[in-house]
Amino acid sequence: MLWSRSIGGSHLNDAYPARGYAWFVVVLLTIAYAISLLDRWIISLLVEPIKAHYGVSDTQMGLLMGPVFAILYVGLGLPLGWLADRYDRRRLIAAAMTFWCAMTVFCGLARSFGQLTLARLGVGVGEAGLAPAANSLIADYFPRAAQSRAISFFNMGVSTGLGFAYLVGGLIVGWMHTRPAVELPLVGELATWQAIFVLAGIPGLIIAAVIATIREPVRRDRITNNGRQPTLRDCLRYVFARRRAYFPLMIGMGTSPLIGYAWNWLPTMFTRTWGWSVSDLAAVYGWILVIFGPLGALSGGWIATALYRRGRTDAPYIAVIIALSSMVVVSTLLPLMPSAEWAALLLVPATWAGAMSTAAGASSVVFLASGEFRGQVVAIYLATMSAIGLVLGPSLVGWMNDTWFPEPTGIRYSLALTALTAGGVLTAYLITGRRHYALAVADFEAMHTGTQA
Repeated sequence: MLWSRSIGGSHLNDAYPARGYAWFVVVLLTIAYAISLLDRWIISLLVEPIKAHYGVSDTQMGLLMGPVFAILYVGLGLPLGWLADRYDRRRLIAAAMTFWCAMTVFCGLARSFGQLTLARLGVGVGEAGLAPAANSLIADYFPRAAQSRAISFFNMGVSTGLGFAYLVGGLIVGWMHTRPAVELPLVGELATWQAIFVLAGIPGLIIAAVIATIREPVRRDRITNNGRQPTLRDCLRYVFARRRAYFPLMIGMGTSPLIGYAWNWLPTMFTRTWGWSVSDLAAVYGWILVIFGPLGALSGGWIATALYRRGRTDAPYIAVIIALSSMVVVSTLLPLMPSAEWAALLLVPATWAGAMSTAAGASSVVFLASGEFRGQVVAIYLATMSAIGLVLGPSLVGWMNDTWFPEPTGIRYSLALTALTAGGVLTAYLITGRRHYALAVADFEAMHTGTQA
């Protein structure tokens, strides 16, 4: 039987999907998330061939990798979250994925830097539609006691996608020097780096078609059952009423992308400090991401689930505190290691903690979000933390490199200070919200019968 008896939520007569089918959907969405990270980050390892092909500067490439992608990715998150709270989420995800994957292909087909920039904007537009709709969808597939584990599994896609970007990109960096241009039917000659974009975009088109066929579950845990569609103002009022829980969580979780974006400088640090090539680091870090990233994400779900079953309403928030605190400490020590081997060893706990924080942070946001606002609340959360990471992460390191530590090996101190100061302050602020989060979740669950099942 495809549908099993409902054991939680505010719609007690509406069954949850069978557990096997629900996990099939989670796996499918996780693959989509991994592809989104691959399509987003592969460009960071193709900087030199793109620069040589179009004759552009470091500044132009920096804008292409960061702000060009982020402007619409961040700006359109809330409107697309609004759509996810009102319309068919599976079709929204399928359409968004089709669009960003097509734009990834067009990155490879671009005949000018201007066309590449437009295609990169398109990747950001499409990817903005995935996380709000997917987190909302997953929450409605599972009872509350199982939500953290399912959402943590979905967030494995972050480290998995990044890992494959490093592994594939590292191989490409070496391979491109020995391969001639590629000739494709109807397209003509493409440089090797262009062919990589084309190949990276195609698999997602297939996954998008499959996602369009999954079942749209019943929306649960709603606080407005009078038939009126809640507005964006209702959503903002909902978040503001719980600001003492949500603000520390959304702002404090900026620690994770702040350190993550600061680590765009990681290949440069390994090269300047210890003489490693990009390919050397990509091979090591790629496997660490693929293996220990998923384990970190899953551990966040395990911790949150175990604590919740013991009666802790702040269960996912506790997992966030553990993960971010560990991430700040390890990320501060890593650049100060005496050798590349020791630094690479610390990439293991740093990756574990980073993936755990991403998974537990998303679970914490969804756990407190009312059913009719989930997509929008997730979008606000992603926009807030992504903006903090993009603005502070790479720029703080670059500024310190130029002003405080201008010698080549000074980059290690810039990275360590960024993690310790900015990451430490944000994490300390996040910790202040734990008690308020626990009270807010308890109040939320008191409004819904059977939500502790």
